[in-house]
This record gives sequence, structure tokens and C-alpha cells, in this order.
Amino acid sequence: MSYEILFSAEATQSIEDQLLWYEADESRGGAELADRWLNLLEVAIETLSPDPERHKPAAENGRWNPEILIRQLLFKPWKTASRLRVLYNVHSTKKQLTILQVRHEKRPPLSP
Repeated sequence: MSYEILFSAEATQSIEDQLLWYEADESRGGAELADRWLNLLEVAIETLSPDPERHKPAAENGRWNPEILIRQLLFKPWKTASRLRVLYNVHSTKKQLTILQVRHEKRPPLSP
């Protein structure tokens, strides 16, 4: 059974911020680049639905509430070395997962 995918306000904002950043880069395609990035992100996130527990815990796991397991999907949309971390939490009994944040892997882990 597939899990329903939800987005926190912080995740939605981080995605919107990244889209604006890509849209502003007219030299690399602007809005078209942003659309391609969003499509690739959506496909990557959809892969979580059948088995979200297959990914490892994130560095942030256990920092706030030990009962909440924070996992991460590493997302690499381009051929560059950099990746993004899609942080999420799984609600097994509800068959839902919540995307908590989408962050560049070079950014420090979230702090309390």
C-alpha cells in the first residue's frame, strides 16, 4: 500500500525558494530550468510512497524528539556533485509521510 505524501510549511517554502533561485538564472534557462527541477523533485519524492522506510535516518534524527524518526532521501537532479537532502518523517499507522525540509547537502544540519 502506498503512503500519502504531505508537505510541511517549511518544505513548501524551501521548494518555492529553490524554484525562485532557478527562475532567476536566465543564463541557464530560467523558468524552464525551474520546471525541470520541480518535475525531477516530484518524481524523486514519489519514489518514497511505496516504501519510505528504506532510506537511512538523517543527521537531524533524535535531536528534538527521539520518538520521531527523521529520514532523508538524497536527491541529485543534475550531473554535478551536489545533492539535496529531502528530510521526511513516516507515520506508519496513518500510511502517511511528511516532507519536512528540502536542503542542500552542504548546509549544516537543522538545529533545534
